[in-house]
Amino acid sequence: MSLKLKDLYVGCLLVSLLALIPAAATAQTLGFDFSVPAVVSNSQTEVPLAWYTDRYAPTDFTAAGGVLSETVTPAGFQTPTPSFYNTQGNKFDLLAGTTSVSIQLYVPKAWETSNERLAGFWTTGFDSTYTSTNGDYPIIEFQGPITSCIPGPSCYLNGGVAGFYGWNNMTNSFTYLGLPGGSGFKYNAYYKLTVALTGGQIVYTVSDTNGNNPVSQTSPESDPLGDLFLGNVILEGYNYDNTSTIQWRKLTYTFDSNGQIVWN
Repeated sequence: MSLKLKDLYVGCLLVSLLALIPAAATAQTLGFDFSVPAVVSNSQTEVPLAWYTDRYAPTDFTAAGGVLSETVTPAGFQTPTPSFYNTQGNKFDLLAGTTSVSIQLYVPKAWETSNERLAGFWTTGFDSTYTSTNGDYPIIEFQGPITSCIPGPSCYLNGGVAGFYGWNNMTNSFTYLGLPGGSGFKYNAYYKLTVALTGGQIVYTVSDTNGNNPVSQTSPESDPLGDLFLGNVILEGYNYDNTSTIQWRKLTYTFDSNGQIVWN
């Protein structure tokens, strides 16, 4: 090979290799399609690349065929109530630099009339040192029409209005987001839930699975300079001394290309 051809070959090879290296701070998306069994530690100890217990472990947390099924049962019911440990779920640590997380939740018809909190999509806000110093927990959950407090987890009366609610970290209360599509909302279907951090604010969005007909709300952070990243995602069920199964699918999260997994 001549010198010029060799130089051209090496130059083309370098260009090809450089093309495989993402530019700094380029947003990228990863996630789970739940087509394989979930790795579950069944421990509150933080475990790399595994789902580990938040508060109290659900009875079942199994992924297959694109769906993660999470079940709470009377066997895990905690007394006296209301109990901190009747909020039951698993947590997964996200790549450093994550600022947006989405998942799809199946909303069955029975939830329209259930006097309970029914499914919670939780995240934890982290600061620049990758610690949660201010206690912000961005949350979207589906609630039935809660008009009275019954034995189980913490109670939040909502005036009998079923739908999606977002957690306000300033007031320590839930705010009604609504139902995607309004009067055209249909039960027995999946809906996409998204939590995002932007400009010192938390943005909650719920839409159909294609991103259409959204309802959205901007909620304040308790410290606008505190939450820069979403450090983990937590899938919560609520135990009211009965059996309840939640179906999740298509978890995705967006981070910059410099993101690295950080284990505290």
